[in-house]
Amino acid sequence: MKKIFRIIITGFFFVLPVFLLYFVSGLSNLMRWKTGSPLVSGYNWMRWSHLYLVLGSLFCIVMYVPAVISVIKRNLKILLIPFLAAIALIIFSIVFVGVSKNTYYSQTIEKCDQEIKNNPNDSIPLEKKATAYDELGDHGKAVEFFTEALKISLKPAYVIHDRGMAYEKNKEYDKAIQDLNKAMEMNPEEKDFIAQCYNDRGVAYFHSGQFDKSWQDVSKALEMGYRVHPGFLAALEERGYKR
Repeated sequence: MKKIFRIIITGFFFVLPVFLLYFVSGLSNLMRWKTGSPLVSGYNWMRWSHLYLVLGSLFCIVMYVPAVISVIKRNLKILLIPFLAAIALIIFSIVFVGVSKNTYYSQTIEKCDQEIKNNPNDSIPLEKKATAYDELGDHGKAVEFFTEALKISLKPAYVIHDRGMAYEKNKEYDKAIQDLNKAMEMNPEEKDFIAQCYNDRGVAYFHSGQFDKSWQDVSKALEMGYRVHPGFLAALEERGYKR
């Protein structure tokens, strides 16, 4: 019985680095996707996502060493090393993502401030600044700068949509729905944009407890070919809404 237990535990620690490798790879890709390309000019924390991927992968491979030693010496206590190392890697990764995200968007805001100063009639820096605040979780500030951008934007429908999503994240669902209604009215010809608005308005309806309206919007988005998040569909299905 002890031998079987030893085999199972050892086997787990031989598989663990594989799962951690997927974790490191996936997180590295997520950081680049969510926060920007490491090829962006200037100092960018996301350049470190490449280093994180390389060092994290090597770290996972090195974790095989104590597992092999454990097999050779037949001592399960040695497996405490990869166990603690796995916990340390996960904690470090979470902290790293938080720091890198905050650093990147703080730098984005500073850069946008300079661009706004140099060209006050360009709405793009205001929109980028609003998006940065939105990503940092300051949705009120995001709404403020999206509103400023609306005054000079050449494509106000997109700005109103983004402001609506900031309202939604700030739990101001009525204002979010109003903005998404306006966005669809202003740009009715662009099918993909309208489909996204239906989906996003469906999210706002859902969070405000208006599940019938949420399902109606989601159904329209699906009919138009929009890829609705499976988790959102599952949440609606739990409430009895299913195609």
